[in-house]
Amino acid sequence: MKRSSSALDRSSTNSNDNNDDNETYQASYSKMARYSSSRSRYDQREQPSMDSQVVDNTSSLSSHQSNILGSFSNPPTYVIHFLDTHLTFLQSFQICSLFGRVRIHGHTLRPSVYYSIYNYRTNTALPMEFIPSVITMNINLQDIKSMIPNEQLAENIASHVRQKGGDILLIRNESTNDSLFIQTIRKHRFYSKLFMENYQFFSQDKWKQMEQDLQIRFIETSNSNAIIPRNEFISTIDRIINRWLSETTEDFPFVVLICGEKDMGKSTFTRQMINRALNHINSIYNLIYFDCDIGQCEFTMGGCVSYKNLTSPLLGPPFSHIQANMKPDRLLYYGLVSPQASPVRYLQYIDKLRQLWNVDYRNRKPNRSMILVNTMGWGTGLGLELLKETICMCCPNVIIQLTDNMTSSQVQNRMPDITLQWLLEQPVFVPYRQTLQMSSERQKDYDGELNYEYIKLQSAAIANIQTRPSPTEIPKIRARDYRLFATWSYFFSLRLNRIDLPWSQIIHVSLLDNANPNTLPDSLEKSIVGFCSNENINQLQNKASPINGIHQILDYQDQIFECFGFGWIERCNKQTQTYEIYTPIDCLTNIRILISGAFDTPDEFQYMFKRITVE
Repeated sequence: MKRSSSALDRSSTNSNDNNDDNETYQASYSKMARYSSSRSRYDQREQPSMDSQVVDNTSSLSSHQSNILGSFSNPPTYVIHFLDTHLTFLQSFQICSLFGRVRIHGHTLRPSVYYSIYNYRTNTALPMEFIPSVITMNINLQDIKSMIPNEQLAENIASHVRQKGGDILLIRNESTNDSLFIQTIRKHRFYSKLFMENYQFFSQDKWKQMEQDLQIRFIETSNSNAIIPRNEFISTIDRIINRWLSETTEDFPFVVLICGEKDMGKSTFTRQMINRALNHINSIYNLIYFDCDIGQCEFTMGGCVSYKNLTSPLLGPPFSHIQANMKPDRLLYYGLVSPQASPVRYLQYIDKLRQLWNVDYRNRKPNRSMILVNTMGWGTGLGLELLKETICMCCPNVIIQLTDNMTSSQVQNRMPDITLQWLLEQPVFVPYRQTLQMSSERQKDYDGELNYEYIKLQSAAIANIQTRPSPTEIPKIRARDYRLFATWSYFFSLRLNRIDLPWSQIIHVSLLDNANPNTLPDSLEKSIVGFCSNENINQLQNKASPINGIHQILDYQDQIFECFGFGWIERCNKQTQTYEIYTPIDCLTNIRILISGAFDTPDEFQYMFKRITVE
């Protein structure tokens, strides 16, 4: 089932790998039951105790019992007594739960810790969900005062919670609202409606006042405008998490691969699973995200494959957590947003990412990892061949497929059910297998060693399409728009540095098939480049051809480039023979290669850089 030659695994001398499947299942089930019981007791010990029993008088989704108790500080932090099952605010803000009885998109908030929430109209909003509990809690006035400097307000909070239960939410401005990215996007001719709200300043209502002060919008929580996961999703996710906690050892990771056609809600489901799994990570268990979707990356700009060790919840769309200081643990720059032009190289990048993770794991303290593998939404033709090879490389324990309400057997040109039977019948991608130099018998063993649980889920995205706002109200968001947001966020959420790189120290590679090497360096001006390295850098230096004073690599198909970040070439100074570059990266000492790829560059970029004051 697991193999060192191709799986996401670790070398092991354990001789019990061939145990009977039924015995393995029964043993795993027993461990899961014992662990779940002890975990429940652990969670109860971690919850605060209470002086007297408090009854939670929470309301349903449609009615609103929550109220604003006041505010403090300048700019203001508002205090909300949370008495509903859900509350939903649009735009970005920071939220804190005083008693830790709030969940957002699967993640349980730690008491007295602020979290940044990004509910822009680019994506369906994430509501705050109250967690009912029979466990009593201690209403400690001193703890409340440590968060609320206003003594009278703190006493009022304690009185309200003793009477009605619930939780106390502190909500304040999100600091990134002042970034150049948000300031610019809120003035954009096409995207402004997604990132700002209109307010009526004559209202004296407390909720309206909070909306105006924090630039947020309080909306009704419903399935049509907020992500309320179905019970089927929650039970499936929790069952998989319990398998990870009970079955995984330090020798092998627990791998979950998520697939489905585009617009099936894979990203939303994956973030929900990540956030619920993060409730369990500690020094023993850790969570890894493998991103194989080069068209819509979670933590980078488009055209990359990466893995990241996750420690913080994902409470917004990708561009809300794409920043230079949040770079993945490993980032490989493929350079294109689709693998169609170079599918063999795409699979080589996935395989290299797997190898790098194995190396990195051996160099740190062993733990019990769950790896979530995100795949592309290409479910036909070549896309299926690439998916099969990705499955064979990653050797998943579970495959989750999100689909619409029509079965794959009824519609042509749709993704089939990715079962074990499909895997055995699906043709291999011959050009890639030829690079592996496998015999036909070895290929048969390579595929036949796989064994995974297949789970098919009805997509939640399809059901909400008819009830969402019409295109006249909100612009339709395409995949390219999300990539543009990611590029904007990467460059303009943090302070930019101005760096001059001598041409003589850099090798240039263009990953575009139609690139003309004779146009360099002029064609590099006003473009985005990747700062990369390569394990064969000495060989590449010897192979580099000097053209117009630029050292270029023209034959790169067998090379894989590890990326450290990205920059904007403002000017190619021919007098000093240097690149004048803007980048959020602080240090470029290890950069030996500049790579040009198929970047989605917003037209406004060259104008935005003129506004920058470089420190």
